Amino acid sequence: MGSSKPAAALGLLVMAAVALSAACGSDDSSGSKSSTAVPTVPAAIGLDSFHYVASLTLRESDPGGAQITVSTEGDYQAPDRHSFTFLTGLGTTSIRTSAVVIGSDVWLRQGDDAWRKTALNDPQVGTLIRSAFSTIRPQFLGGPEFEQVRENVRRLPSNQEFVNDVPTVHYRVEASANDLIAAFIEGGAGLVENVRGLRWELWLARDGEWPVRILAAGTVESDLPLLTELGLATPTQWELRVDITRPNDATLAVEAPPEG
Repeated sequence: MGSSKPAAALGLLVMAAVALSAACGSDDSSGSKSSTAVPTVPAAIGLDSFHYVASLTLRESDPGGAQITVSTEGDYQAPDRHSFTFLTGLGTTSIRTSAVVIGSDVWLRQGDDAWRKTALNDPQVGTLIRSAFSTIRPQFLGGPEFEQVRENVRRLPSNQEFVNDVPTVHYRVEASANDLIAAFIEGGAGLVENVRGLRWELWLARDGEWPVRILAAGTVESDLPLLTELGLATPTQWELRVDITRPNDATLAVEAPPEG
């Protein structure tokens, strides 16, 4: 999996990307539909514009151990403007893909290459949509599972805090609350059984109850198939984090990039 096997390393990065999409509860089994429909953000957010960062980190517990990071950082502007960069990193190997989607127009860039204009039905665009956790996905922080979680956490003890400069209500989900975790994280029931020290936290805006921050972390002590295929030795520490900032910022604008 080292530098002598770059193709294998890149394949593992793609696997890690899929893990992030699943962990964020963004179920999209109809990949072909995602690549052809004009994407709009779901009502779960309820903001006209915002900036976001979603990341998944898998790290071997031993000092100097391997680490895999998958992240998406982007902007959304209502009703149909999306700009984001998808980054996967494994050791010294990394892949960076950026996209701008305005209505049915798409611009794509690999690394530092020039932007090229394409269409939503471009296979490369479809692959990116299925891999990156971004507002272009139909279930970005939405869907029935997330709505159920948002309803259930209201029954939990909470604190009022400022997070990302937003007044929020902070909920902590106990590891024993397997139903909440399983509802939010795809395959969560199996994950809970193999994680030690699991913590799951959710910060909802006091005005509008949109998710300001989501954090899940723990240590995997069993050899799960995904970790084995990624070449990570247990115990493996993992952290999933989503942050939303700049809510309804009038200065945030998603514009077409320069071509050529």
